[in-house]
Amino acid sequence: MEKVYIDIGSSTVKVYEFADNKLKLLETKSFRFKEGFDSDSGISAENEHALIEYINGVKAKYAKPSIKVLATALFRKLSLDARRRLSDKFFRETGLYFNIIAHDLEGHYLEQALSSEYKLDKPLLLINIGGGSTELVLQEGGKTKHRYNLDLGVGTILEAFPRLNEPTSPYELSAVVDFVEKKLPKIDYVTDTAIYNGGELTYMRLAGYNLKENSVFEDDDHPQYIEAKDFFSKNIEIFGKITLEQLEHLMPADPLWMHGARACSAIAQAIVVHFGVKNLIPSDSNMIHGVVKQEHRGVVLSGSFRKHLDYILAVKRTLADRNVEVLSPRFEEPKNPGEEFVVFQGEEGLSPLELERYHLSMIDTCDALVVCASGGYVGASALIEIGYAQALGKRIIFTETPEEFMLQTLPAEVGL
Repeated sequence: MEKVYIDIGSSTVKVYEFADNKLKLLETKSFRFKEGFDSDSGISAENEHALIEYINGVKAKYAKPSIKVLATALFRKLSLDARRRLSDKFFRETGLYFNIIAHDLEGHYLEQALSSEYKLDKPLLLINIGGGSTELVLQEGGKTKHRYNLDLGVGTILEAFPRLNEPTSPYELSAVVDFVEKKLPKIDYVTDTAIYNGGELTYMRLAGYNLKENSVFEDDDHPQYIEAKDFFSKNIEIFGKITLEQLEHLMPADPLWMHGARACSAIAQAIVVHFGVKNLIPSDSNMIHGVVKQEHRGVVLSGSFRKHLDYILAVKRTLADRNVEVLSPRFEEPKNPGEEFVVFQGEEGLSPLELERYHLSMIDTCDALVVCASGGYVGASALIEIGYAQALGKRIIFTETPEEFMLQTLPAEVGL
């Protein structure tokens, strides 16, 4: 099924289309959400109106069967009450759920985007350099072994080397690299391969880095790599031979992006040296690339186990095929099928109240509550769980449109 994903950040809204197993950026629009923002009152009324008007325009323009909204950054700072007010109004006026992504879930999406196709039995380093921080993730066998969050970013470098963005840098690249390397964590291992994220594929192509066809692993989103020695050599040119104005002209749509190019390159070079990286894979992937690979980590299923157990178990199997962990129900074989309160094999000795409290505790930790609404039916127990999830600000997804009118007014999604 074709889908549209709308990524809402602190200053930019990006609209993507996912079709034929490919993700395509359709359009972007700038907003000044920080102006007039307050964690208790939310974004300004003017920005709220402009955002809703823009989203309705996107809906009309692309008219896909599934449109999902994911918000990050500034919106995570909203209080729970402010989130509810925005979510309610957004749903009422657009019909879409305003899904604010937690920081750890965004990290999961980004890791999926970068490394899900890397199947080699060798360590892989993920490099994500931001304005004020840098995240390094070392994976092995598809699992995260080490995670480093460093108080070091582009802003740190520009503060320490204030003339870095003169036409050509008055600082030697080696001096900036040495400055960064002193701030990196002590390690006792090396890794041959790293993926360097943040629009770096586009940047390296524009700037003329010596990119080669990716022979390390196969991934359409990561088609090229560069050997460390070639990366270092080009960085010297970026510092001392290619002027900032020339860099800006390479990206006329967003010339200010190039103001971080030298700082980013120096940070990345220091990391490459520190970890013994030989092959650096530049990446343009972002959170949405990870969402389309695996949207949920762990979910809770809600529904009538007495009336629609086969339906619920079919949903559970569908999610398992997508590598989604179903936190509850844990088991599949009912001891008393069709009775008022279904107990599964493996839950012997637990009272209905104890089982329901366990179920609710799993809602505390899940990414979403999936309501298995066969034919639109939602039972009494599911209503309790929906109310609990709503109070926590959890994402709620109905497998089918609920027949109860009030549930149709609840900010939620329909369809997995």
